[in-house]
Amino acid sequence: MIARTILKVASQIPWDKVIELAPTVAERAATLWNSIKSKNKRNSVDESSVYVSYSTELSESDILKARLDTLEERVASLEEQIQVSSGLLKTLAEQNTALVQRIELNRIRLIRQSLLFAGVAAVLAGMILYLFIR
Repeated sequence: MIARTILKVASQIPWDKVIELAPTVAERAATLWNSIKSKNKRNSVDESSVYVSYSTELSESDILKARLDTLEERVASLEEQIQVSSGLLKTLAEQNTALVQRIELNRIRLIRQSLLFAGVAAVLAGMILYLFIR
């Protein structure tokens, strides 16, 4: 009975929409992952280059400018990651909304079917009772 219910619910999921949007979600997730991976590599390289410049005899303003440049690059990187993440979240939210709507529709159908079967059961019980009394 549970397996039948699961299969029925799974058959009601708009798989065509899920399959249609899956490449977009996967692409954006891969983009996010790659950007985070590449930013981490770049940040470690940037930090080492800044530290190398610290070791040479630079003025304090040059050191502060180098640190400021590094921080600006990190902020730009974070802003890019936020944009990619927001696109991915928007796509996932749209899919979630579609799935929730289908689940709600299935819940309403299940309630209607339950009421129908309860009515049929009541009629059958009444008919059986009538046959026993007669």
